[in-house]
Amino acid sequence: MHKTLFSLFALFSSCFILLLGNGLINVLLPVRMGLDGAGTDTIGMVLSLYFVGLLLGAIYSINLIRRAGHVRMFAGCVALGAVSILVCSLYPESLLLGAMRIILGFCNACAFTAMESWLSHSSTKKTRGKILAVYNAVVLSGLFAGQFFMNLADPQQPTLFVIAGIILCAAVIPIVLSSHSGPIMDEVSSMSLSTLFKTSPLGVVSCFVSGVIYASIFNLLPVFAKEYSIVEFQLSLYMGAAIFGAFILQFPVGYLSDRYDRRSVLLLLLFISALADVAVTILAPLNMTPVLFLVTAITSGIIACTYPLSISEAFDRLRQNEMAAAMGCMILAFAFGGIIGPYAASVVMKTFGNTSLFYFLAIIQLLLAGFVIYRMVKRRALPVVEQENFVMQGTAISSAIDLDPRIDYAESSKTTDPDVKSTVEFYPAGGEKNNLSS
Repeated sequence: MHKTLFSLFALFSSCFILLLGNGLINVLLPVRMGLDGAGTDTIGMVLSLYFVGLLLGAIYSINLIRRAGHVRMFAGCVALGAVSILVCSLYPESLLLGAMRIILGFCNACAFTAMESWLSHSSTKKTRGKILAVYNAVVLSGLFAGQFFMNLADPQQPTLFVIAGIILCAAVIPIVLSSHSGPIMDEVSSMSLSTLFKTSPLGVVSCFVSGVIYASIFNLLPVFAKEYSIVEFQLSLYMGAAIFGAFILQFPVGYLSDRYDRRSVLLLLLFISALADVAVTILAPLNMTPVLFLVTAITSGIIACTYPLSISEAFDRLRQNEMAAAMGCMILAFAFGGIIGPYAASVVMKTFGNTSLFYFLAIIQLLLAGFVIYRMVKRRALPVVEQENFVMQGTAISSAIDLDPRIDYAESSKTTDPDVKSTVEFYPAGGEKNNLSS
């Protein structure tokens, strides 16, 4: 295992540097637009466009890898993302920033697909879970550290855009200089969204809602923070607390979801998060900063856990050989939620004030809680022993899903082509699980 991780050091280094740049730009963009006098709804629209690019990248990334290979596709897409950021440093108008968000979303989705499929090829059936855990830790630590680059310069100056572009360019270096080459991308079967919805209505709806609330809080939190003068280094700490909550809460949530009825766990978490949302709006005007940071970390952590819980809920109702096909539908549902979330939340914030962000989140989560209760009435609980394991998910949403240890293992075999280290062969699943009818 240690030897495998060491061989992937260059890939993890590129991943960390890439997320450093993304962590910076994610905070810089809403702050800069606010300082330039952009309306809250305009900020929300620009931020929502990232998920349009992410969705397009998830759809087309595999074809790009087949055409250019992992290394060239990763390098080209990350360089394109850096160019889009650097162009915005010259002319940071809303229209151009929106185009940059689409390009950056597309490039990130392609980069994540390249990294994850590479990791999947480098892992074995026994090591996939551990490699996925390390990968998620690298992703979230990069996002966490990236927030603090905000303090290097005045956000109204082009300097921070330039720094973000430089960081993205630097992300190319470790993976390009690596001696490894990626595997061949194999075909993945597809499943229609309607078919998945019939099998797991809660899984699909929960994925969509998790996209709405996740994209809303992590994109618009700087706008909310400005209302209470949480700026500069304190803003970095505030955003860092939210990302840390998104990482650390996945451990207790995963523990609970694997030992109790997953829908009951989701229901309880939604109620706790809604209460925390209301508490944030009460604490913020009182300047109780440490408690505010803690409560925000709790609700952002629960929101981040909603997506992996949604996937686990859907997988509970599927055969193992259906999971890879279903994953694409869940990514689609999450991306659509991400497109709608920031703009819908920004319209609410413009109408009722920036403090209404957390009321918006609370209402959406309570509506999902109501749907959870409805599904609990319509379908009896799956025995805990038949539930799939909870698997931690980072913030990266891509089409490379075979790294998930719950999905059929793809064993690699050597080829005679010196430019291709291995190819991926898929075998039928060994066992099946009986679905519970509604």
